[in-house]
Amino acid sequence: MNRRIRLAERNAGKLAAGIARAALDKNAQNITVLDLTGLDTVTDFFIICTGEVNQQVRAIVNHVEKEMRKQLRERVIHREGYEALNWVLLDYVDVVVHVFRPSFREYYRLEDLWSDAGRIDIKSEKDLKAITSPARKKATRTRERKSKLSAAESRSSS
Repeated sequence: MNRRIRLAERNAGKLAAGIARAALDKNAQNITVLDLTGLDTVTDFFIICTGEVNQQVRAIVNHVEKEMRKQLRERVIHREGYEALNWVLLDYVDVVVHVFRPSFREYYRLEDLWSDAGRIDIKSEKDLKAITSPARKKATRTRERKSKLSAAESRSSS
């Protein structure tokens, strides 16, 4: 299959849910999905989670990569931080995964930097449905409208 066609057909919500499920499989803590689709960003979702020790961070990262290859035929485009295991980033283009050690997550606080994004906290398998639900899509459209309105207002007041 042509790679360009496959990229166009990809469902970012399904990929995000699969990644969150794989993180759950390895007992990642504080899994948070940030829905960035209504914002002006280069990706649709951030998946942020914590591994308590280096071995757990490594296990989460390896399992996410393995499961996405196996289930969705998705390969990570870029990976950073695997040597130190304090903050590992996996870039799937539409979804970016951040696996932190606790002190690094507290220091960088990505959730606060992206506070305009829709937030879904994943505690169990049932929470994964919220990533691809119609309610999430409606909330995203509402955020897009508000964002466009505020941009229009700021242009008119200038």
